[in-house]
Amino acid sequence: MAFWSAADVEIASRIITAKTRNERRVRGKLTLHFSDPQTQSDADQAADRCASLAEDLISEALDHEQIVASEAEFVLALRRRLPIDIPPVRSIDLAGLHVVGDPIASANMRRSTSSFRAVVAPVSAASALAPTQPPPPIPPNRKPGSAPTYRGISAPPASTNTAGPISRAAASSKRPTLGRMRAISPAMVLPPGSPPQAIARVLAPFISDCAGRVLVGFLRAYDLLVLRGLSLDDGSAEMLAAVVPVSDAPLGGYEASRTAELTRWQNSFGHGTFQRLRRECQVVAVFFAHTSLMHQDIPQNITLEILQEATPLAFAGEGSVLLGMSRWLTLKEDEVLPALCAHLTDLVGHGNPQELAAALRRLVASVSEDLALASTLAKDAVGM
Repeated sequence: MAFWSAADVEIASRIITAKTRNERRVRGKLTLHFSDPQTQSDADQAADRCASLAEDLISEALDHEQIVASEAEFVLALRRRLPIDIPPVRSIDLAGLHVVGDPIASANMRRSTSSFRAVVAPVSAASALAPTQPPPPIPPNRKPGSAPTYRGISAPPASTNTAGPISRAAASSKRPTLGRMRAISPAMVLPPGSPPQAIARVLAPFISDCAGRVLVGFLRAYDLLVLRGLSLDDGSAEMLAAVVPVSDAPLGGYEASRTAELTRWQNSFGHGTFQRLRRECQVVAVFFAHTSLMHQDIPQNITLEILQEATPLAFAGEGSVLLGMSRWLTLKEDEVLPALCAHLTDLVGHGNPQELAAALRRLVASVSEDLALASTLAKDAVGM
């Protein structure tokens, strides 16, 4: 039985693809947001049925433009076809709809439907800036203005400042994804010249969620590929839906939203092994944030001061997580994810790091985009 087989699945996604009557193949990502948490099997069944209905709608369309340029209408039509025995769906997101192999015909592609935006409650300033809430209580923050200390952290060589899985293209993206857009609140846009403490409060929940998503993603990939011996294409819809963890939790609350699933893994591995896995994911999340800030050309000393402030906010006072970052700084971009998976598999005892790394590439790309957005906010706040 999978470790997430309890009723704790809130979202399920599928890649849909079908030909319209004019023989143009249309593809997109369909995501269901359930009104109540479902078991993995029920969520998968509902997603499969909805994907099949969506592909039927595409096949019935006379022209691809009817689909690509009318995503909201497409979602409404799909809703009308949903069977009565399907779990109640709060909203449906249709994203990235395009004509396969024809970028010109996809010029009117929209990233998502307006119905998805309408049902997501805006994130308040308090919830957007709140760090995740794991079991240990958060100790009082260090007094503003006190001098940060750096123990054992050295600046990376100039040739490795941009090492890591976050590409320049992602870091410089001017068009944030819907998930990141709904996470932004006015309180996160700071005036130029803001102090590192204020910038850290904006960055911390992004780092926290990065760590939580990498942890859950690794555990799910480990369950699928190692424990159950499945062989899935890393680009398949099944792999995307099963490994890339998504949630409607407020920014900074991802790990807390997966408490039940993570508790089952802790009971399986034992407290010591699980906490070591968790800490390694926290360390690499700080490294990803460091890489993203450096891509914005924020000076090294300011980057470290921001991270010194953000790390204890992100991880319940565990500022020492920052000290583990230095071992990642000299790795090349394509070495980071395999090295992380190799280390994590050493902790759990077995597994193929290359297979696990392939399964996690989409996830790392997703969290990299989130951190790229946070880093642009940090750059503006620094005043560069």
